[in-house]
Amino acid sequence: MYGFAFMLFGGIAKKIFKNSFKGLKKTIKSANMKISIYEYISMILFTLFLITVFFLGIFFALYYYFHLNVLFLIILPIILLITLIILYLYPGFVTSNRRRDIESKLAYSITYMTAMAEAGVAPISIFENIAKSPLYGEITEEAKNIVTESKIFGKDIVTVLADYSFITPSKKFGDLLQGIVATIRSGGDLNVYLRNKADGIMFDYREIRKEFTDTLGIYSEIFISFIFLILLLIVTISIFKLFSAQKIGPFTFDDVLNILTYIVVPGFSILF
Repeated sequence: MYGFAFMLFGGIAKKIFKNSFKGLKKTIKSANMKISIYEYISMILFTLFLITVFFLGIFFALYYYFHLNVLFLIILPIILLITLIILYLYPGFVTSNRRRDIESKLAYSITYMTAMAEAGVAPISIFENIAKSPLYGEITEEAKNIVTESKIFGKDIVTVLADYSFITPSKKFGDLLQGIVATIRSGGDLNVYLRNKADGIMFDYREIRKEFTDTLGIYSEIFISFIFLILLLIVTISIFKLFSAQKIGPFTFDDVLNILTYIVVPGFSILF
């Protein structure tokens, strides 16, 4: 679809948006979408064009057969604007998902890198082995890109790592790559650097997990306390209902019980 859209709107995209969307260009690279900024803009224009044609076709058909009000056309620019916003933000959503995946697996991947560095494996071979393993999610994809740039296009591995330290969506992974580059260029011991980095990241990972567990425990206690309170309230109201026919404001006891049972409790459960 990208190729067809670029064939139709590529010229317009290059001419009109030549010096625009620089931030989007980096986001597309970080999202690993493997397309150029002009291909993506062409796809956006093509999508907006299809929506316009489809909407106008439906509108004129309804107008001809059912005399639809012309004011219905006001919906079109709203739909186009919403579509434009979604498509513009989409690479950012992909980038955010990739960043979370990379950082969730970073500690384990560095441990693997450290083991290979201790065995004397060359930097390019370290990333080749990472690229072959499906265990590291988006880090595997980053490693594949690094290996492709170095092996297929003949670039120096240090240069590729330096470039990808700015492209990767994860600042932590980017810092790791920059550290590897600095260690290699300065003639330092890569094994020592990776071991120290692994220790630091594992410590951070444990702290994050501990903080998450503590927060989860607090929310669990709040949830359990709330459910207990609601159950106690339901029991209390049920007892009052047996001995009194009075109302609670405009509501009967049955109304209050139904609200608590079918609205408050499910709503609070969804919230948590």
